Amino acid sequence: MVKKIEHKICITEYQMIIHIILLLFLFLIDKTVLATMAAFALIPSQVPGAKHIRRPAKLNAKEDNILQTTNIMETDSDSAGDEVVYSPPQVESSSASVASTNSSISSNKRRRKKITIPRTGNLPDINWRAISMTHLRAHPNFQPLPPPSMIDTLPTKEHVRYFRQESWQWDYLHVGRCTTSQASAALGFLEPKAASFLGIPKSLQRGGAGAWNRLSQTVPENEQSLEAMEQILCEGRSSSPTAIDIEDVVDWRPGSKEADKLWIPASRIKDRPYPFTAKYRPNLTIEDLYQRKLHLQHHNNQPNPMRVRMSWGNSQEATSVLTALNYFCGIDDSTVIHEVGMCGSRYDDMEDEMNGVKIGATPDALIHYADGTVEVLEVKNHCPFVLNKQQIPSRSNNGSKYRKKKKGGKKKKQSSKKEDDNHQHRDRDADGIPKSYLIRDFQLEQRVPPVYIPQLMMEMYCTGDNCNAATMVRQTATKGAILLRLRRCEHWIEEMKYFLGKFQTDFVKTGQCPNDNFFWSDDSNSRYRKFLQSTKDLSESVEQVAFVEHSEIQRMVLERGAGRHMNDVPLFLDRVYMDEE
Repeated sequence: MVKKIEHKICITEYQMIIHIILLLFLFLIDKTVLATMAAFALIPSQVPGAKHIRRPAKLNAKEDNILQTTNIMETDSDSAGDEVVYSPPQVESSSASVASTNSSISSNKRRRKKITIPRTGNLPDINWRAISMTHLRAHPNFQPLPPPSMIDTLPTKEHVRYFRQESWQWDYLHVGRCTTSQASAALGFLEPKAASFLGIPKSLQRGGAGAWNRLSQTVPENEQSLEAMEQILCEGRSSSPTAIDIEDVVDWRPGSKEADKLWIPASRIKDRPYPFTAKYRPNLTIEDLYQRKLHLQHHNNQPNPMRVRMSWGNSQEATSVLTALNYFCGIDDSTVIHEVGMCGSRYDDMEDEMNGVKIGATPDALIHYADGTVEVLEVKNHCPFVLNKQQIPSRSNNGSKYRKKKKGGKKKKQSSKKEDDNHQHRDRDADGIPKSYLIRDFQLEQRVPPVYIPQLMMEMYCTGDNCNAATMVRQTATKGAILLRLRRCEHWIEEMKYFLGKFQTDFVKTGQCPNDNFFWSDDSNSRYRKFLQSTKDLSESVEQVAFVEHSEIQRMVLERGAGRHMNDVPLFLDRVYMDEE
């Protein structure tokens, strides 16, 4: 027995000596070959006493699902406008999937494999990677408005612009006032013929009844004076210990300790150039996503695309303002983005110019340049979620088939059950019902849609004579953002004031609700048709300020150690914590 053990030891020693001699020999021949053989010589199966561990032939469910999803960053180059860009994921064979996984694990030098996330789901995350307005107010290049409770006086009516948008004072100022939300309707742009001329989609078309109702509201005479407005709106009158003088409003900022918890200015980041004006410190956690999922499951029984669309625009507004801030303040650090409330109350005492119409506009922010000029900032967030209308479940006895209705009442069967089953794990839920929403991609164009021209022009007019341009940020979830600039046009503004005054005279004062196409004229040389044509021309005359790539938009990132890359956050919450449930 002892001899056998000694014999095995000798054999092992001989093997090691042979390996060493072989390596020395190859070193003299070729260093490249040496590196390859050295790696081969040290794999576990060649080391005495080591165990060789084989990868399982079948992946677990979590790994298999990751491999079978479609990357949200992969988009179709042919997509344009509002078109939904979606194709079912291609499912790899089991052996191919295992081979791909093994190869990625075996080499540390390869690039990190992208984590893929689904493009269909039932629980859209409307707060996806959003930075809140509360946190944006602490940014070093952002000048916020103070809490309404701190404002104790109104030197002029125009000072109501210092009330925040979410305040009850801002809501109160809408009574009887033609704001930007009603301007297009009051101008007749949303009537069928005018909308068709301007290319406004049917989803945005509506009659003038809403504008007529708003302008028909009246504020009591004894509440219209400056003194009465101050008495009603100013919560911070001398009784409040936190009240500040109105002239100090422009310098109010959150406490420095609070700001330091949220932002680190790029100038204080010394180790490397930072791509944004400040580093956002809070991170997103998996627990945050899970709580959102529970909230949606509790409150969202049926898909509501309109509510999702509106909620997305509101929750992502501050993030889009930050995109503009990073661009303009990155060029000139002395540029400051100012929060602003409702502008235009200065014209209340000159309402006879528009036959008694009171106007008001609330830009998303104002850009203050070092030379004293001001520019309106308006952001539009294009919602990535659309209702999945690909298939409708049949109510017939054959519940496994899905049918799609065609014009004329005919029905056509979709792909075979075998083909359907290939993608059921991604496109449908456990009951075989198609997921409620798809991800859509926008190909952004260098134009401001005509429906937004009244909003931008009214904002410039209400902001003041020193405002000669408006910048619109059109931001997407997957295709980056585009910054467009529209120049002020005095002639267009005068025409806008004329037709708003006409709306007041013809309908509001008479108490008659406007009928369809109330301003339309078939005469192409009429004043109204010329006004519509100038609106189309302005829509095409905007200049592109910049295009911001998707990866260059500052958003909230996942905390480290969350199991994903910091930027790989799913747009749907369906699969958050799925394995643990």
